[in-house]
Amino acid sequence: MLKLLRTNFDRSEQRRDRRYLAPGMTVVMRGAEYATRDWSLGGFQCIGGPEVSVGTQIAGEVRIAGRPGTCPFAAQAVRGGNGDSVAFRFTHSTMLITMLDRALSNRLARRRG
Repeated sequence: MLKLLRTNFDRSEQRRDRRYLAPGMTVVMRGAEYATRDWSLGGFQCIGGPEVSVGTQIAGEVRIAGRPGTCPFAAQAVRGGNGDSVAFRFTHSTMLITMLDRALSNRLARRRG
């Protein structure tokens, strides 16, 4: 069983996972590419995103800036869907979460060095 820990301790923030702007992420869904506004280990918000209803399940691939290859994901639309931006929650993406965690760790290690 996957244990979830809250990583954001800002009292005004209700999200479980901290949001990041970098490294940049591009998602491919329904044959189109979308840049992300921000992302976390729990999901992402894409700019312009596909017009979908809240609750819609979608599958695609993620590409992280500065890293080779892509990683598949499955997600559910949780907010938006009007063509401006859409927020998705990952529903099946264990390999992707590992990839995002490594990319974030590498970025933070470079900033310290």
